[in-house]
Amino acid sequence: MNKLIILSGVPGSGKSYFSNTIKKIKGSHVYIVSSDALRKEITGSQSNLTQEELMWKIFYSLARTYSLDPNGVVILDATHISTYLRVEKNREFRDLYDKIILVMWNIDKQIVSNQNLQREYPIPPEALEKFFEKFEQPNDVDREFFDKILMVNNSDIAPIIRELQLTPPNDNMPN
Repeated sequence: MNKLIILSGVPGSGKSYFSNTIKKIKGSHVYIVSSDALRKEITGSQSNLTQEELMWKIFYSLARTYSLDPNGVVILDATHISTYLRVEKNREFRDLYDKIILVMWNIDKQIVSNQNLQREYPIPPEALEKFFEKFEQPNDVDREFFDKILMVNNSDIAPIIRELQLTPPNDNMPN
């Protein structure tokens, strides 16, 4: 059974850390499609937005390609801050994946601001504030589209990973 996991959260909330943790735990058959990593590969910097059309074309193309692994877990690591970005941009994947799961970060602004400052390329505070203003909580459209919606309300991702059934429940996982 293949799974598509769509991450939703403002920059610095912990999406990439989550993705990399799943990759370490599960190992094979995990494919991370990261908008930041693609930007860096295409332009040399994850903060360079000059090639967004190309980056998104590759981003969704990789999600289609990785869907061919019947045991694959594909993680779309991007902000996906609105229902439009979470659902409409990913609707084509409904027939390609057995399960589509949304993992959302709903973390305190101060915690995210501190985590943002620890990133290799921190987002300017005024830009981060705009992400917070535009961030949409799940609505009926999200609930109808996704097989499951999981919320990260603090920095502890272990319960979310267990809920995704990617590792046995007794494994020690980082918080």
